[in-house]
Amino acid sequence: MRLLLAVVLVLAAAAPAAAQEPGPGEAPDPAIADGSAQRALDAAKARWRARGSLSYTHEVRLSCFCAPSGFERITLRGGKLGKVPRGLADVATIPRQFRLVQRAIDQGVVDLTVRYGTRGNPLQVSIDRSRRIADEESYYTMRRLTLRSI
Repeated sequence: MRLLLAVVLVLAAAAPAAAQEPGPGEAPDPAIADGSAQRALDAAKARWRARGSLSYTHEVRLSCFCAPSGFERITLRGGKLGKVPRGLADVATIPRQFRLVQRAIDQGVVDLTVRYGTRGNPLQVSIDRSRRIADEESYYTMRRLTLRSI
């Protein structure tokens, strides 16, 4: 019984880490493989730096096979983040959204779709880490970006 419990605990601890990387033999998204996803991210970051702001408000929604959520308003003033709704810490700011996309590229996820706004800010990010795992996909939608003066 103790051995069975130990095996279950080891497998449970390893499961989240395994879900973060594509499975063996799974090819990364073609845009990652050919470098176009990285080029698009780099161009978006440059546009954001050129036109971005340390003070803005935007709305973010996470759609996944988890608890449903609506759009949540997030405010950044002078580089300081206001209250962040549960589950949105990784995408609360534009730089964090860029990091999310960069991690997906670095991990070689099997499906990555990103749509950027004219300022370079991500509008939609869709990530599927593995075709072999059901319901682990994440979809983020960002809207109503309003740049503010401090």
